Formats: sequence, structure tokens, C-alpha cells
Amino acid sequence: MMRVSFTQRRAGVTLSEMLVVLVIISLLSTIAVPVYVNRAEDARRATALDEVRNIAEAMDMVGIFHGFYVPIQLLDDIPGDESSGLIGSDADAIGLEDSSIKLIDVNSSLEALTAQPSLSDDTSNARVRSLIQNWQGPFMSFQRVFISDSDTADPGPGELNPFLKKLDHPLDPWGQPYRFYSPRGLVGAAAVSTDPTVWASESFSDGTVTTQDDRFDRFAIVSLGPNQQLGADPGVPGGEVSDDIFYEFGKINLLANETGFFNQETFEPGDITLP
Repeated sequence: MMRVSFTQRRAGVTLSEMLVVLVIISLLSTIAVPVYVNRAEDARRATALDEVRNIAEAMDMVGIFHGFYVPIQLLDDIPGDESSGLIGSDADAIGLEDSSIKLIDVNSSLEALTAQPSLSDDTSNARVRSLIQNWQGPFMSFQRVFISDSDTADPGPGELNPFLKKLDHPLDPWGQPYRFYSPRGLVGAAAVSTDPTVWASESFSDGTVTTQDDRFDRFAIVSLGPNQQLGADPGVPGGEVSDDIFYEFGKINLLANETGFFNQETFEPGDITLP
């Protein structure tokens, strides 16, 4: 007679087995999470690099068509003005922007950059009037924009405040507005601020050429990068390392007494590190 035995398998796992699994998961997480974070940060940097170039190219197109550079938030404006009847109540149009916004003449010398016409000069300046009446935009569509949540006017359910559409500053992947620089410095009377309550003011990106943060010798579009703070001069030996991401465009502008070459009589060792 054959004897048959049955072995009953134990169900579940022991505490030691569970601890081993948890240790393995912990080790994998320690490896995988930093890799994921670094990959995500690399993707943001790549996006910002692409977007500063796209904004700069759009700005150059405005310069070609109209002879002026404009604040970044105007790049997505549609044609039309209050008298044309083409835009109805849409405030994101070149003719309905705040009339105090200043323009930058593409051909201005560095000294003359601060002598800026504004949109309000459309009755006295034929070039400004032509820009408004013959606007060729929109020159681009932004991926991310800042819209103030001010209740100046009740837009209704699911609608943007029509009075604040013109404050649609394009945002970089870290949530800061892109900045526009001239060879003299930041463009925008309050553009140095990283406070969102300031972004909702007309002065943040009003086109005013300032001497704040004058690190570039030509026009540039800048993302403040991961630290979301204004960086130091790029490439300055011994200076603060900047993580800003930028794209320069347009001609190099120098002051009348500058040549772009070192003056050997005033050059001191250590002023700059030569390759």
C-alpha cells in the first residue's frame, strides 16, 4: 500500500523577509529618486533654453517688421485698436495695451536707448502709429503665462479678467517671468522684482530701459533659472556663479568711448582670466 503525504505550504511572509524587501525598496529609491529629479531638472533647463531662443527670435521679428522691440508680454498680442472694431472687448491687443508702455528703437545707440517713445505717441510719431495700425502679431504663443487674480472686474465663471489679459507675462519652467535685457540693463521699471504682486503692476514690464543688472552687451532674453534669483555677470572670474539661462540677440552696443578692446595702459593683471 502506497502512502501519500501532503505538505501544506505556509501562507504569508515572515518579518525578516518583509524587512529584506523594504531594504531593497529603500535602496532602489535612493538610486532612482535623485536620477528622476536630475532628469526633470535637465528637462526644465532644456525647455528654458528653447524658450529663451524662441522669444528672442520673435522679438527680432517684431524689430524687422516694426523697427521697435517691445515688452515680452506684447509678443502674443493680436492686431486691432479701439477704433478699428476688429477686436471687440479683447484686451490682449496692441491697441488696448496701456498707452504708457515704452518701445525700444532697434537702431538706437546705447546712449539713446533711454529716449524711448511710448504707445501714447501714436498721434505724434508716425512709426508708433504704424506699429499699432499695422501690427503683424501675434508673433508667438506662450506655453505658460502669469495672469493676476485681481478682482478689478468680474470676468464671469471660467473667464480671464479682460482688464488683466495684457499682464500675461510668459513664465519659465520654474514659474518666474522671462526677463528682457537691453545693453544698458533690465527692461521694465520693476523687472528686478521676484514678487508676484509686483508682476501684476504695469511697471513690472512697461518697456522702460533701466541700468539695473547691466551684464549684457546686446539684447537678451533671460530665465532666472532654478534658484529664481537674478544671477551675477556670466563668466566673471571669482564672481558668484549664475544659474540664469539666457539667449543674446541683436547687434552689440557700445558707448561712444568704448572700442570693445582692452586698453593695455589701464589693464591690470587679474582683471580677467584669458584662455
